[in-house]
Amino acid sequence: MKKPITLLSMLILSGCSFAQKEQPEIEYNFPTCGQSILNGKSVTKVCETRDFIALEPRKRKRDWLGFLAAEGSSGYYGPRDSVGAILGFKNQELDMQGHVWDFSKQDTPNLVLRGYDSVVRNGIILKTYLSLGSNEYLPPNFSTDQSGPYAKSSNSNNSIENFTISNIKAHTLGVTLNSWGGEVRNSIIILKNNMNIQGSKTYIQNNLFISEAKIVQDRYLFTLNKINKSIALDSSKQIFPDRSYDKTAIPNALYIKFSPDTVIDGNTFTLTHKNDQAYAIVLDHSPRVRISNNTFNGFKVPILMDQWSSIVDKNGKEIKPENFNAYGNTINPNKYAGNVTMNRKGEIVKE
Repeated sequence: MKKPITLLSMLILSGCSFAQKEQPEIEYNFPTCGQSILNGKSVTKVCETRDFIALEPRKRKRDWLGFLAAEGSSGYYGPRDSVGAILGFKNQELDMQGHVWDFSKQDTPNLVLRGYDSVVRNGIILKTYLSLGSNEYLPPNFSTDQSGPYAKSSNSNNSIENFTISNIKAHTLGVTLNSWGGEVRNSIIILKNNMNIQGSKTYIQNNLFISEAKIVQDRYLFTLNKINKSIALDSSKQIFPDRSYDKTAIPNALYIKFSPDTVIDGNTFTLTHKNDQAYAIVLDHSPRVRISNNTFNGFKVPILMDQWSSIVDKNGKEIKPENFNAYGNTINPNKYAGNVTMNRKGEIVKE
């Protein structure tokens, strides 16, 4: 399985320009194109003006550690050798206006969109590992604290809150969202692995997820202590082993971790091929999650949750497993997507 590059391998790009044949730059100095209202506050709207197609990375010596420390006006940090990119947003809306960021030649690098009180919308992103939200997210210590906020900031400027993607079409190795109040809406996402949500009160609404639900090979394998409650829901006393809580080897499309009060509504989850061990949604230390009006294609049992998690209706009343389908959820265990990819128009096509 292809692995995303680490952030330590990414070098910082200045505002300097390089020859087009050597360094096609992702757009980062986006022009202002108006104002938007986001979460009840006015934010600056900036707009994408062109497509970006990354070239193959230039080879470099292992010991080459030359860094360029500068920052574009939008808060862009990226690699000199054209591997992946990091863009920062604070109180902004980026409207990609249908443009494409295509990293197909770079072996699924990291594309990091970080910040707070911001939204990235209306674009196409191809062949990356997509990291969203804050790099300052700190999970709680559940050995001492199993109540209260499930996300903590290392500072006091609310820099882990409210990062959203909307109307994004993406073909990715995987997606991670670390944001208190993060949102994923109206998007189409093809996943080699899964989407991993870490935050609180995350809204995942009206999306299409197509996943191979692959297991990362270096993850620690262990046996779940499952109690099969219904055709819709498996439960386990624990989902991660005590010695390595961050290395859970469960095939899944959407992993919800440390995220109480999350809403998962109006989505379609489709497995590419038959895998009776795969889940559409895994709830890990995530109580009071609302799961309604979703369609699950190809999953024998779509939901797995641990003893710290629960599923509720819109009024916060806990739902019994046998009543899961009464909340608009549909299970089609024998319907699969097959091998699919996404073209540069954002269309899903057969491989």
